[in-house]
Amino acid sequence: MGFLTTRVTAVSTYAAELVRHGIAEQVGPIEDEVLFVLDGVGGFQFAPLLIRRALRQESAAIGTVLYAWQFGLPGEIWTDLMWLRRNRVMGARLARRLLSFHRHHPQARIHLAAFSGGAGIGVFALETLGRRSVVETLLLPCPAISPTYNLGPALQNVARAYAWVSARDTGILGLGTRVFGTTDRQFTAAAGSLGFKRPPGLARGDANAYDRLWEVHWAPELKQLGHSGGHTGWVSVPFLRRHLLPMLHGHPLLQCRAVT
Repeated sequence: MGFLTTRVTAVSTYAAELVRHGIAEQVGPIEDEVLFVLDGVGGFQFAPLLIRRALRQESAAIGTVLYAWQFGLPGEIWTDLMWLRRNRVMGARLARRLLSFHRHHPQARIHLAAFSGGAGIGVFALETLGRRSVVETLLLPCPAISPTYNLGPALQNVARAYAWVSARDTGILGLGTRVFGTTDRQFTAAAGSLGFKRPPGLARGDANAYDRLWEVHWAPELKQLGHSGGHTGWVSVPFLRRHLLPMLHGHPLLQCRAVT
């Protein structure tokens, strides 16, 4: 599949999911396992709805909770991207939400998937948990964060983390973040395009936490699963059906790279 074909397929699938099921805050059983999902900027909830469709088609016994962190009406992308102070506040609110959920469902396995610009809010949330490891798996599909942002404080609060990276994502996470900035307000190509780098001078705890982070880089064989390497390819339903659950459970089917 080419880029245009996969994009049209994703948009039509999103529209069908939206019309049939809407945008509920919570879907599915949450007592045993739950995935908190954050979309990117703009508030269209594109990634959460496609993730829900994939899980439904797999008959997965895992619930999803949509955390809507975006500001204003759908489409207000610049505010979402640039308002760092508010984004940190929304991250802190998510942290409280995660802790509250854990108190009410202490046996449930909690995962967090934060797409594109939402990756910043997910990371900000984990930073504020205060060494309370309530999140098992962190997924960062095409993160719009600068490559050398110190993820150590966030990674210390998860068991494992996977960043999904594509060097072909040169529009939104290349030129786009160079001009308009990343969610941590750096004007550079984002980690979702280049991959993460360990920043120099890390404290020991932060340095050790990076051992929990693995990167999955796009490869041409993923085209057969509807992912042509573009920004939204990571939420192709065929790709998610094949790879989401194994990764959440720490058994990725794709080659993973350590972050150096």
